[in-house]
Amino acid sequence: MAQIVCSSLGLFNTTEYFRWRRSYNTKTHLVLSKKRRVLYVSTKIDGANSGFGDELQIRYGDVDHKAVASSLTQRREPKAYPPNMWGGDFISSLATRNAEAMDDDDKRIGMLVRVIKDKFNSMGDGEISPSAYDTAWLARVPAIDGSHQPHFPQTLKWITDNQLWDGSWGLENGFLVSDRILNTLACVISLTIWNTITSKSQVHRGLDFIRRHAKRMMEEVQANGMSTVFEMVFHAMLNESKSLGLDIGADDFKQIIERMDANMKTISVERLHLVPSRVLYYLEGVQDVVDWKIILKLQSKDGSFLGSPASTACVFLHTGDNKCLQFLTTLLSKFQDHAPCMYPVDICERLRAVDNVERLGIDRYFQTEIKQALDYVFRYWTERGVGFGRESLVPDIDCTATALRLLRLHGYNVSSDVLRNIKADELYGGGPEEMLSLYRCSQINFPEETLMREASAMAKSYLSKWIQNNRFSRELALTKDIRREIEHALDYPWYVNFPRLIVRNYIEHFASNQLWMEKTLYQMPNVSDERYVQLAKLDFNRVQALHQMEIREITGWYRDCGFPQLTFTRHKQVEIHFSAAVVMFEPEYSACRIAYTKAASILIILDDLFDAHASFDQVKLFTEAVKRWDLSLLHYFTADMKICYLGLYNTVNELGQQALEAHGRDVLPYLRSVWEQLLSSTTKEAEWAHAKCVPPLKEYLENAKVSIGLAAIILNSVFFTGQPLPDSLLSQLDFRAPFLHLVCLTARSMNDARTFAEEKDRGEVVSFIQCYRQEHPELTEEETLSHLFDFNQDNLIKLNYEFLKPGMIPKCYRKLLFDTARVSQFVFKDKDGFGMSAQEMKDHITKFLVEPVV
Repeated sequence: MAQIVCSSLGLFNTTEYFRWRRSYNTKTHLVLSKKRRVLYVSTKIDGANSGFGDELQIRYGDVDHKAVASSLTQRREPKAYPPNMWGGDFISSLATRNAEAMDDDDKRIGMLVRVIKDKFNSMGDGEISPSAYDTAWLARVPAIDGSHQPHFPQTLKWITDNQLWDGSWGLENGFLVSDRILNTLACVISLTIWNTITSKSQVHRGLDFIRRHAKRMMEEVQANGMSTVFEMVFHAMLNESKSLGLDIGADDFKQIIERMDANMKTISVERLHLVPSRVLYYLEGVQDVVDWKIILKLQSKDGSFLGSPASTACVFLHTGDNKCLQFLTTLLSKFQDHAPCMYPVDICERLRAVDNVERLGIDRYFQTEIKQALDYVFRYWTERGVGFGRESLVPDIDCTATALRLLRLHGYNVSSDVLRNIKADELYGGGPEEMLSLYRCSQINFPEETLMREASAMAKSYLSKWIQNNRFSRELALTKDIRREIEHALDYPWYVNFPRLIVRNYIEHFASNQLWMEKTLYQMPNVSDERYVQLAKLDFNRVQALHQMEIREITGWYRDCGFPQLTFTRHKQVEIHFSAAVVMFEPEYSACRIAYTKAASILIILDDLFDAHASFDQVKLFTEAVKRWDLSLLHYFTADMKICYLGLYNTVNELGQQALEAHGRDVLPYLRSVWEQLLSSTTKEAEWAHAKCVPPLKEYLENAKVSIGLAAIILNSVFFTGQPLPDSLLSQLDFRAPFLHLVCLTARSMNDARTFAEEKDRGEVVSFIQCYRQEHPELTEEETLSHLFDFNQDNLIKLNYEFLKPGMIPKCYRKLLFDTARVSQFVFKDKDGFGMSAQEMKDHITKFLVEPVV
């Protein structure tokens, strides 16, 4: 015995019983007997009148009898939606490209994968480009035998062999005038110290370059584009060049001298000698305040001072320390005749390589290599973070932030307390690139991590001001697209980030000759190799072809269901597939994406049916039909309702059969239950609206997290992630479990935030806003909305923890849930779901699905 759900009887608790013989191609007539209070259904089967042989007998209370016969065919005015932008021509265009043979691309992909694997497996202390500045400092070191010759003569020869055509020294493929002048002045000083006959013309050309470019460099300084490190070491060399009688046009550099006094005030001389700090990297710039005997206590295990050849050479010149000399000797045994700006760079190289393959979307090829690289980084992770090299005594903000983010994302147990140490060391004063790394890291936060929230707010504020100021900086000179990268990061933080779109953008702007800046410009060959982006392009296009095949399959299914005939709904199957594929793009998730798109497409159709097309009685009738899961009530449906029901019925049965074949178990009852829960919760909301009832907030949220529908999407596609799903795991994918609860709750929060105004105008009274204000009448709508955003943010942080914490749920299932949450945050970021501008969505989809990377 069940509660009746049809006609105007829907408001009453009644009982029913059926004597029903299934029939098809029927026309239904309703006959109401007032005397017996029975609703008879008369059908015409294949043109023959069957009379009352097929009979539905229903007991009911006193009702408006005239309303009964018309209520089942009532329909609300349909909401106007824009036409589907993805017509048949679009689908046909996808077929042509996908038909092309991909064998050659597969072979090239395989070859490039092997090359990059070899790069990962051969990583040692790191590969880094020469630094003319540091090489010049090594060239100054006199022979320890007292022969008045350079101890490392090969470095002096490197200087004479590597002067550039314009008289400067530095990286030939990177020009930053301050970098060139710093390198050139260092080399000129070393050549002058040794005063060889052959070097005089080179000294003259070098000095000429400095004088010609002095004004341009000072323009950079005035634009506040120079780092404190640069100004310190450059000022020291200005004084040294003056003592050597070198004419470099010192008057042009007055501002550097003036700023030096301000920089020196920021250094605590006492602290400099007590604890390791960033100053150890540029001791040659603060020689006047260093106690050389005490400073040796802060020497790294490898004999260096923060991995800096120049700083270590400077200490050796003042102390003759043997460990310093051993470091410099070992350095040249590797690089032969030159020195880099820092060494080793083993931590930095591994982090940047892992970040590269992940941002390029090719990380699935290198899971073993990524784990080995991150295991290595984790081995040297300390409570203070990590530096460029394993022996670094001082954390680097970029390396530490990147390591914290990557390690957390890969399941390592690392604490955000490292940010406290970075903050204490005043390393929050980095530039745009460092702040961008900190901002990205701070979004991988867990509940109660106030440090991460503070870092996020600080980094966001810094980056926003940097964008607004529009000033020159080293980063703009080195990374042409740093501004766009920062703007995108601010607009699309972690929770609303579509990784595949970032992959596309990163591929297009990947610099195979990427430059970074410490004291001087440098490159890392194992990180900025052209073959990374070659593989990424081939892979993107290969995966894009698979996604296009999926779109064609989904379009055929959509057509077969008859959904294009529905004029009251949004036809968003392409957009839905896009939203799934940009987060779960990997080939192994193909079946999952298809199931996901089918379930979500049906969800949108039913949402539009219930929300703006069907009457209240029709909603209840449809829900009852889903509970029964048969075709017995089909004759009561309008044509649109029949299409919707049969589409749902046939698709879920099909997914159940596919899951049975994949897992060897019948999950159809489970899938049916999910849809039944969804429609029951939707009906509950319809009852509230019909009765103009605003429920308590707690009751509303318990129902609303079901009615948002994400569970129906997730749990109808979870069986297609490629791994077995035992009952023990299914129990963790329940509304009572935190993970699914949070996914649905965050989606509901943003949905209510974006649809509240429109629904209010339509007279709907049930949402988070109304329920919360009912309990807090002193608050305005704006204040309630602000609370809702805070509520959502808190839940997103909890969701982070559920996604990343160790547990029994395999990664593929956690990924499906978390990525679904990200999709919902994206589509409700600014507007009502897929109500974002058609052009904006079309641009996203075209770039992702249609246009190959070239």
